[in-house]
Order: sequence, then C-alpha cells, then structure tokens
Amino acid sequence: SFIMRPHLRHPRHLRLKKFGFGIAALCLLWLFPSVASAEDAYPPLDLHSIPISAWLNGGDHTDISWVFRVNDPYLRIDQRLEVLYSATVDAKALNKTGKQHELFLISRVSTPDGEWLNEAGILHKSIDQELPNNLQTQFSMRMVVQPGDYMLWTVLYDRKTGKHNVTRHHVKVGELRGDPLPDLYQRMPLVEFPNFGDAEKPLGAVGSLLYLPVHNKQPVQVEVISMLSPPEQWTGRGRVVRAHNDDTLGALSALSQMELAAGGISVAGLDLVRRQIIFEQSDFRSVKWDALMDAVKKAQSPDISTAALQGSKGNGAFFRDYLDKQISSEPGEGAPTRVFIVVTSSTLFESGADLRPLQIEGDCHCRAYYLRFRLTINDVFDQLDRFMKPLHPRTFNLLNARDLRKAIAEIVEDLGKL
Repeated sequence: SFIMRPHLRHPRHLRLKKFGFGIAALCLLWLFPSVASAEDAYPPLDLHSIPISAWLNGGDHTDISWVFRVNDPYLRIDQRLEVLYSATVDAKALNKTGKQHELFLISRVSTPDGEWLNEAGILHKSIDQELPNNLQTQFSMRMVVQPGDYMLWTVLYDRKTGKHNVTRHHVKVGELRGDPLPDLYQRMPLVEFPNFGDAEKPLGAVGSLLYLPVHNKQPVQVEVISMLSPPEQWTGRGRVVRAHNDDTLGALSALSQMELAAGGISVAGLDLVRRQIIFEQSDFRSVKWDALMDAVKKAQSPDISTAALQGSKGNGAFFRDYLDKQISSEPGEGAPTRVFIVVTSSTLFESGADLRPLQIEGDCHCRAYYLRFRLTINDVFDQLDRFMKPLHPRTFNLLNARDLRKAIAEIVEDLGKL
C-alpha cells in the first residue's frame, strides 16, 4: 500500500530462476486527497528500461533520503507466515528535487546465495504537486513465506528524476516451536506476494493452498457456522469490530481448506442482528470470497429495519433455531456423521433476551466444536454457548492465531479418528 501521512518526530523446495524481474502489481492505499490519483494516465514501469541488474549488483545505494524497515515475521489468523516491510520518505526530501514524482517500490526475494524465489512486486504512486513538508510518503508491502533464510531486495525508483535507492535485508523466518501442524505449508511456494489488487478477498489473498488432510474412514458432513454480525456488546467499536471480522474470515479461510478423505464441507454465515442467513456455500474447494465479503458488508451495515430492531430479544434464539433445524433433519441410514464447527466471538445479548438452550431428544449422531475468539482482555463473558450445551461441544477459547492453529490441529486429529 501507499500512504501519505503527517510526519511525526517520534513515531512510535522449488526450482529457482536466477534472472528476470516479472511484475506482480499490488493495490494502493492512499489517504491524502491532494495527491494525483489518475494512475491510468501513467504507463507501467518496464523493468527492462532501467539498469536494475546493475543497481542490484552494485550493493546498497541511497539517492533519496528514506527509512526502510522490515518487521519481525508473524503468524496471520489464516495461518500464513507474513513479513511486513515499509519504505518512508519525508515530503521535504522529495520537494528538494521537484514537484513531480513517479515513485516505484520494486521488491524481490532470493535465497542468501542469490537464487531468485519469486517474481517482482511493484508499488507505484505519482505525485503532481509540491507536498507540505510535514508529510511523509510510505510504501507498505508484505510477503507470505515459509520458514527459512531469505534475502529481500528492494529498489525505490523515481521515474521523473531518475534517482534510486537500493537495499538488501536478510530475513530469517524460524519454525514455529512445537508446531501442531508441521506439514501445513507443503503445497506453498517459499515466498508469495499477497494479491492486494483483489479487493474482494481478505488479508491479502495468496493463490496457494494449505495442506490440511483429514484421514477419516467414515464419511462426515462438516458445516462451519460463522457469526458475521459483530457481537452486540461491541457495536460501534470500530477496532474491535475489525478484529472480529479478521478473526472470522481468517478462521473460515483456514478451516475451509480441510481435505476430508470422505464427505464434504459447507459454510453458513449468520447475521444475528437481522436474524438472517446471509451466506451459504456447500461442498466446495475454496470459499466464494466475493459473496462472503458482500455478506460481511451487509452484516456491518448500520441500515437495520424497524422489525429487526423490535425483535432484538430473539437475536440469539435465531442461532438456536438454526441449529435445531440442522439437527432435526433426520439423516438416512449410512448418512455421513454431521459435524458442526461454530466460529464466533464472545457474544452478549440484551437484558431479557431468549437464552433457552437447544432441546434434543436422543442422540443427534453429530459432534460439535465451538471456536470462540476473545476480542479484548475484558471479553470474558459469553452467552452464545448456552444454546449449544446439549451438544456438549468441544470448546476452544482463542486469543490469537497460534490458539487457532492448535484448535484446527485438534479438530483434524479428532475427525481423523472417525
């Protein structure tokens, strides 16, 4: 992404190709309205038009005063390992060389001995006027990686002035200690730049798949049930709602990649505020992210009907009734074992809400898992679990991506015993 922001004095095993930079465009996030945004008016950068190989072979170089940072690797909620890095330039430094600039941040990753691992990622932004000296321009990029040692090569190039910077950084990504899913990245390339150009996908989508085989002998039908509406107690708290969205979408992304030896997976997204099923997908290989993101936007919309508001004491009961309908459908002889995986954040309902649990007669011939995210340190109470008590779900309280990884590993192992 590309950001204009005020300046703060005190800011807080693959076959490898050795030559050739390809282009993998990433989307731009920019927050300063007076900067030119007509990107279509500018031709794309032809990497053959600049001596980039000579620049890289020449070592670190700085024409444009900048600050380049590489953050520590971290585990995303969708179970990818990611490294975030950024390049920051003060507007004052740009203004010294003119009012117009075409800035390109070009990145590529190699092994420590120089074998290229991926094609280039390029960010671009044009500036057509002098900027206030108290602003900064910042490029932010990410790379999804497997554990290993890498060399990150980055070039900042101004096509208007011809000036350029070059930097190389050693990036070491360690194995997760006691990893419960050590084979998860078997199918992934060593390095990928997320496709931020696809605005319909969350988290900076990558094209590769996780490796999550389930060695069940009996057929199972897994239904992942997610609460797309934010918990009622956090309505209006933007940061907490975003955390709820990230956790929910990340968990759905990972869980949907389980590969059952026999059976199928479906996903349902519920809006408890409107008491509607707003997303459904059955028997798939990958989530239809465009439809799911539309459903998330609907669940976050402030437009709520009068009828929905008047019936708010039944919001939780809608979830109970949905479960009851799924469980009450009598499976035929030899039908797959039904598995319900509920993904949500801790949720509280208004005073006087209907919190009666499910009523189950006999054996439902199913099993249930409850993945419950804690969004803040004060998020210790939950009423949604009351509806599920008769199912005796295996409950996982999740604070971070590592907790989710352990939960997925236990679910995969548990289902593999069927």
